[in-house]
Amino acid sequence: MTHEFDKEYWEQHWQRGSGDGRGYMGGNPPNPYLARETSGLAPGTALDAGCGAGAEAIWLASRGWQVTAVDISAEALARAAQRATASDASERLRWIEADASV
Repeated sequence: MTHEFDKEYWEQHWQRGSGDGRGYMGGNPPNPYLARETSGLAPGTALDAGCGAGAEAIWLASRGWQVTAVDISAEALARAAQRATASDASERLRWIEADASV
């Protein structure tokens, strides 16, 4: 079975997640490679393209980074923004709905 990974696909993907705002990757920690690769860097600006539930964007922002997080799915961005309100990093995050594949 093949899929067209377009906006409709990703909206459905995120809408199938649990109603608690976590859904799929929403409750997971950030990628361990991100922590390793940024550990020696001073906070700056970062772009998280395809941010999904926002784990990496929120993690970076909580460590002082100014983060622009982009995803094609409004549902994913809403979940990510909701998760970010529980952190002290909301003011360092900018959420943008866009198709980064074009």
